[in-house]
Amino acid sequence: MTAISLIDVGFGCGDQDVYMAQLYQPAQITGITIEPIQHHAAQELVQRTSTPGTNIQLYVADASKLPEFLESTPSVFNATTGHHFTHVISIDSAYHYNTRAEFLKNAAMVLAPGTGRLAMADMILAKPAPTSGLGRKIFEMVFSAMEVPAVNMKMMDEYKQDLIDAGFVDIEIECIEERVFSGLAEYIESQTGRLGGLVKPGVNWTYWTLCKGLWWLDRSKWLHFVIVKARNGRLE
Repeated sequence: MTAISLIDVGFGCGDQDVYMAQLYQPAQITGITIEPIQHHAAQELVQRTSTPGTNIQLYVADASKLPEFLESTPSVFNATTGHHFTHVISIDSAYHYNTRAEFLKNAAMVLAPGTGRLAMADMILAKPAPTSGLGRKIFEMVFSAMEVPAVNMKMMDEYKQDLIDAGFVDIEIECIEERVFSGLAEYIESQTGRLGGLVKPGVNWTYWTLCKGLWWLDRSKWLHFVIVKARNGRLE
């Protein structure tokens, strides 16, 4: 039986890796992020948390250059894990990659042929994007502010085709935005209300703006927040 070896692309502050290690106890979790600050925070979390049975290794690397990262970091693989990952995971991150379509192709390349699994929490368009004029300019400005390449914002059919073109099969996509945008807004509002004067005014303003944006996303129905599962159909 092949040992579970997963790569978490865009691991944030590391909470999800510690959670997966404690719940599933894979042999190895390799995490990459392009943000040095997140890498530092995650390293501290891993060092002070017990994850018996799981080796967690975190790196600063570019999600759009997975094969190059692995070529320059051969120590990621060993005799136990083999030379491919059993799972590629990207939680609330892939829509930031430049580009997501390229990331999907690279993910298939580093997954075990025929058996490797992809799992993502991602965002796609629920309505067609404007193609010209002021509407297109606003569209590009909004996603630029979110650090999301406009080319990544695709409708469901195009999104699924990107997965197919990358070599994935057995694709399942579930829309869960009704449990995400409003729920996160409510949580942030409750936390800022609970902390009250302990939160600095500038931070309060940031949270307020974020909440309004989340409520707008929930009511405008512009975006789908999706859970994606797929198997690597490439055999070599």
